Amino acid sequence: MNNYFSPLPAGAQSLRLLPHLPSAAARKTRVAVFGSFMGGYHVLRELLHGPLADRVTVVGVASDDPTQTFIHAHVRLWKYPHERDDEVIAPRFAQEHGLPVFTGRVKTPEFYSLLMDEWRPELCLMATFGQKIPNPLISYPSLGFYNFHHSGHTWPSYAGPDPIAAMVRDGRKDLVLTIHKVTDLIDGGEFVARSHPVAIPEGINAVGMHRITWPQMGPFIRRAVGDMLAAAPTIPATAPLELQETPVPYRAGSQWAWSERLAA
Repeated sequence: MNNYFSPLPAGAQSLRLLPHLPSAAARKTRVAVFGSFMGGYHVLRELLHGPLADRVTVVGVASDDPTQTFIHAHVRLWKYPHERDDEVIAPRFAQEHGLPVFTGRVKTPEFYSLLMDEWRPELCLMATFGQKIPNPLISYPSLGFYNFHHSGHTWPSYAGPDPIAAMVRDGRKDLVLTIHKVTDLIDGGEFVARSHPVAIPEGINAVGMHRITWPQMGPFIRRAVGDMLAAAPTIPATAPLELQETPVPYRAGSQWAWSERLAA
């Protein structure tokens, strides 16, 4: 079982008072996070406690439950020695902040309904998440769906579930955290941004490297996500609240239209 961790019609009345719409700056973008371990935790931390908190509303968190077979823990960082606290750091942090948490399979009608009917994100961010995102979810958020991935300095590079092990085998001395668009090709989406280089200590594994990289990524997360938010649609500006000497017709602003829901 999945778990939950236009013109006015004729005859309309006139008003003497023009409504004052909120400024574009006051509007917060709805964001969903798909993440676990240090990645999910640090992205959430920046969205909830950094300067981004004034610009976003986190509407939900999907996180890994490594005990479930669809997470493929045997090929991902969970195969390395770690503690139970590592597995629950992101969902626990989300729950402490009153956020809805989902730890089931995302390719289900249950999650489609949750995301599209309740969360309704405009932006999705993924950081250390063990499921392939289906196309209906990828195409849903109006501002896009993005992933944070450890890689080399060029993109694409080191796709797959354990890029750090591959870089260690290749003898690389450093890595970066790359943000790319999520597509139906795993770790193959368009490059968006990269962090500063982080040295790879000799003999490190994925768990150890995540502990080193993610605590350094606050400025990078703030900068990159801030750029994504700058692309958000804005509400047309209007004059401040004012009295009219003569009655004027009231015209309701058009509502944001969601894309037609795609069937699973």
